[in-house]
Amino acid sequence: MPPADAPPAVSEPLSAPDVCLAEAAERGHPLEVILVLRGRVRRAADGRRWRIRVQGGRVVTVSAEWVVAATRIAPRPGGT
Repeated sequence: MPPADAPPAVSEPLSAPDVCLAEAAERGHPLEVILVLRGRVRRAADGRRWRIRVQGGRVVTVSAEWVVAATRIAPRPGGT
């Protein structure tokens, strides 16, 4: 059995972001990561963070200081 921190077996080529993340993780290098989240937003109970419910029902919690931009979007047909 592989160690718990071993990368999963991949049957298809890694994307450029996967390669960059894997190299940084292996070498312990810090990264600036830019994510795009689409979903419904509400303020967290502590008032300092935001919760974003993304497609599939998962919730991502972020600090406002992490947000570089936010854009209002038209909902996708049949989803968020």
